[in-house]
Amino acid sequence: MRRQLVRRWRHARRGEVQARGWLERNGFTIVDEQVSQLSYLIVNGEESPFTVRADYLVEREGVRAIVEVKTGAVADPSSRGTRRQILEYAQVYGVSDVYLFDADSQRLHHIGVPTAAESLPATRWSDASVAVAFAAGIGVSALAYWLVSKTW
Repeated sequence: MRRQLVRRWRHARRGEVQARGWLERNGFTIVDEQVSQLSYLIVNGEESPFTVRADYLVEREGVRAIVEVKTGAVADPSSRGTRRQILEYAQVYGVSDVYLFDADSQRLHHIGVPTAAESLPATRWSDASVAVAFAAGIGVSALAYWLVSKTW
């Protein structure tokens, strides 16, 4: 069991080193690595602090982002734990862009995280359809008024 854990840790560490080189070769500036950030939840009215740690804080073209490095099955952006970690990073670090680097395939996934308002389901009525319905209502009302006023 211990050997397996050591092997996984070494594989993960090797992935982080590879990611750093890949990021630098592809125009990212490494601002910091193993970046810890304190945050908190409110539990029963009391602050409950916790710390998260991202693999890399990077910058490219003036935009800062977080890069998380993964190996194996969890390198998939749809993996439940990875997906939750990405959402947590976006919230805690205050970034809209998070990258997931799959060290095994040497592939970088750009993951945009929508704000709460952007992630709401689309409403049944679009702004255009509401405007058309409103205009139609005004037109029908004007026609009815005209017809009624002509008969008096």
